[in-house]
Amino acid sequence: MMSVSVATFLAGVGVGLTVAVPIGPIGVLCIQKTLAFGLLAGVATGMAAATVHVTYGILAGFGYSQTITAHISAGASVLSLACAAIMFWFAVRTFRRKVVLESADAGKPLWPLCLLQSYRDALVCGFTNPLTIVLFFAAFPALTSADQHLELPFLTFGIFAGAAGWFFILSAAVAVFRARLPEHRLTLANKAAGCVFAVLGCLMIADALGLRPN
Repeated sequence: MMSVSVATFLAGVGVGLTVAVPIGPIGVLCIQKTLAFGLLAGVATGMAAATVHVTYGILAGFGYSQTITAHISAGASVLSLACAAIMFWFAVRTFRRKVVLESADAGKPLWPLCLLQSYRDALVCGFTNPLTIVLFFAAFPALTSADQHLELPFLTFGIFAGAAGWFFILSAAVAVFRARLPEHRLTLANKAAGCVFAVLGCLMIADALGLRPN
């Protein structure tokens, strides 16, 4: 028979995967960072996304999910507008920045800063995206039980493992694709990701203003 701890860990993995796998703003950000800067930037983005999910998992484990969902619902329009502004900011930065190719003269001082910026961007995106918050708290009770909340460390580690594992796979797949593209096509792919950010921003504004059909 599977131990309660293992079952709780696997439930956490299920929650992490359920929220991480659908391609949304953080997924697009992970793809764009990998295209622009390589595998490590994509992995840093994924680690930040997993950090966001673990934070929500801890809050849900302590019983704050209904309170947070109610506050999110009340301020959904404001959060959507804030997230839209962040998407447009990402779009502008994506168009202005050049793709960084791994080479001997790539500039080692860039990498610590690049990884920190990738982590920071994903944190901001994750904590301001109302869709991620609502999806997480919808998936949490569906894949866990009240008894499992008592083993919060196993649950949160499972959430982190599920989310981080998915974003590592996504980053690795994009990195393989990146290695096969010549520089001019890689630049075009990166700018296409910038266009997706702009489209996501427009959709979030439409949501905030109630212009999208139900």
